[in-house]
Amino acid sequence: MIKKIVIFLIFFILCINTVDAADIVFPSSKHTVINSYSTFFFGNVREKETLKINSEQVKIWDDGVFVHIVPLYYGENKIKIESTYKGKKHLQTYIVKRNKINNKSVLNYPLPKYIPKKNGIYLYTKTIKDNSTVRKGASKSTQRIIDLPKGIVLYLAGKKGDYYKIEETGDTEFWIHKSNIEKPVEVTKKFYAGINKTAENYSDKLYNYTKIYISHPVLYTFKQEGKILKLTLYGTSYSSDSEGKKNTEFNFNDNKTVLGYDGHYEEGCFIVRRAKTADNINKYTPLYGIRIHIDAGHGGHDKGAYGPSRVNEKDINLAISKKLIQLLKKEGAKVSYSRLNDKYVKLYDRVNMAKENNALILLSIHNNSLPHGKNPYVTHGTETYYYNDNAKDLAVIIRKNLVKDLDLKDNGTRKASLALNRSTNPVSVLIEIAYMINPQEYTKLKSEVFQYKAALSIKKSLEEYMLLLQK
Repeated sequence: MIKKIVIFLIFFILCINTVDAADIVFPSSKHTVINSYSTFFFGNVREKETLKINSEQVKIWDDGVFVHIVPLYYGENKIKIESTYKGKKHLQTYIVKRNKINNKSVLNYPLPKYIPKKNGIYLYTKTIKDNSTVRKGASKSTQRIIDLPKGIVLYLAGKKGDYYKIEETGDTEFWIHKSNIEKPVEVTKKFYAGINKTAENYSDKLYNYTKIYISHPVLYTFKQEGKILKLTLYGTSYSSDSEGKKNTEFNFNDNKTVLGYDGHYEEGCFIVRRAKTADNINKYTPLYGIRIHIDAGHGGHDKGAYGPSRVNEKDINLAISKKLIQLLKKEGAKVSYSRLNDKYVKLYDRVNMAKENNALILLSIHNNSLPHGKNPYVTHGTETYYYNDNAKDLAVIIRKNLVKDLDLKDNGTRKASLALNRSTNPVSVLIEIAYMINPQEYTKLKSEVFQYKAALSIKKSLEEYMLLLQK
């Protein structure tokens, strides 16, 4: 009985202390390691509650949230948080450790050397899985060129670390990681893929197709040059002569601009598919019949970023996406979506949903976060991301309209290789509407009125883009 009373008293005291304390949402632990010159504390307080962090008065916004920058020094940083509510003070202490980085070990680490192939010997291999990434350099940090399917025949020029250099790529160096290919075999002769000079063109309601007959699958790349889409098939020949370097190019000019495109091998052929759009878009209903996929970022256990009062990004993304979906349907668009509730969807499943629904456009809706060392009062606003040139115009239009319509800071349009915007088909843009950690933008994001205005601005941007395609 006495033991139960003691436990109850301890619990009661803890509850009182919790009630008196300001709600510190981040850092989530009172003992943490952050290797940066600064971090931020954010959370929320009650009405008329005041807050000091290391004796510095903290600004409290109208809805009770706060975000405060704290400098960090090497070693242990003791952060004292003093909250005052109805004349009572409550003190919390956080310990943030900042470690020194030993740069010597990084600088002295031996860089892998390039080992060329032997004279007169060719290194033959094949890709062993789909989405085998080809890059511009022998590192994961270098630019992604293309994701190849399984079964592509490659000849290799040598090795650097865990990456192999691919032959027959012209002036650009292409590299592939060893995990994506069969163990290379030394051969004394190289076989180029034979191509039939006559390509077959056909179309359906949604796409234009070109069927190129080829003897075996080879490395290929696409490149957009203005309104022209260029395909290069590497290591190919129109004759049985296998001597010399042979790369074959095809140019496509179907639309007034390049829309979604892709290519795949199928029974002795390489098939190029290019998305079509309506020849005559009605200026009053430009979205009518247009296939659009809306992806509400994160979901389920993947909460995304979170704000000072613990609202999760996944919920705001979904709220904006649902409003956008309704607006698009009212305009007659054919809308598909990744989720309409709080569930987890894998990244590539989201992309595949858009493809399966033959979407012309894929928009992934997000709201932003920041790493340590950044100031949320400086870095905030709207930004959009594209990867392929066919999506740049749409990304720019969306960003400009969101900045203007929502009175947000213009944080730019950037090219970045992300799972949701990497696909060439459909035209894919990732949108970061605002920052969850900026107090003013966070307050806006929680508002249904603001969410509706964001959806309306994106809908307007899609209309503007469709009309642009007709010029």
